[in-house]
Amino acid sequence: MNFSEKRILVTGGTWGIGRAIALGLLDRGIGGLVVAAEETEPNGWEEFESKGASYLHADLGTETEPGELVRRSHELMGGLDGLIHCAGVYLEGNPGDRNAVQIWNETVNIKARGGYLLATEFAKVATDGASFVGITSINAEQSETDHLAYDPACAALGGVIRAFAVHCAPRLRFNALAPGLIHTRLTEEVAASAEMSDHAAKNIPLQKLGRPEDCVGAALFLLSDDASYITGETIFVDGGIHANQMSREK
Repeated sequence: MNFSEKRILVTGGTWGIGRAIALGLLDRGIGGLVVAAEETEPNGWEEFESKGASYLHADLGTETEPGELVRRSHELMGGLDGLIHCAGVYLEGNPGDRNAVQIWNETVNIKARGGYLLATEFAKVATDGASFVGITSINAEQSETDHLAYDPACAALGGVIRAFAVHCAPRLRFNALAPGLIHTRLTEEVAASAEMSDHAAKNIPLQKLGRPEDCVGAALFLLSDDASYITGETIFVDGGIHANQMSREK
């Protein structure tokens, strides 16, 4: 996979899966990379900056900033060949003083509506053959307790991706990457508990939680020209959860 002439935008690229993908692109000699997040001072930015990445602040929960982010990235890099939409929140686990409507709006607006607005502008400015990859979740198809906004938001992003894949073919490609239980900030409670980790591992055929780095290969493949005949699809990076019908006894 050759990325030396690719110019790619990664949302949610300062933590977890987005960060791993962004660093993976830089390690493979990406031609141009813009990392976007809500942070004023992005996490560990020195590592990105030393490799030539640019940072743009953006609140993808608004109606205007997703489209503006795509336009600014296009202008900054002189073109746009790919976009990874990884930004998202899981608020049911830490709602604070938010009510149900606020949890729903914030969760869906960042992941699904934000993805729709990013894709809308991407379709206008991206170069022919460009690839859009949305990071959804295994939870887009298999729900669990206390995911009343997060799971529908991921499912909605999957629908957005399929709709754009059909609408923008054959010029552009749109695919989803659906991680399983990956050790990030969103799953820290599970990873920190031996009991919860053991229980999770019993239901994962590969018997362990994934790492953000485990998602990099699939994401880069979907971005690359090697996946030029793949659109409207979802690749599961979940250790086999999607294939596992019921809990497994060990």
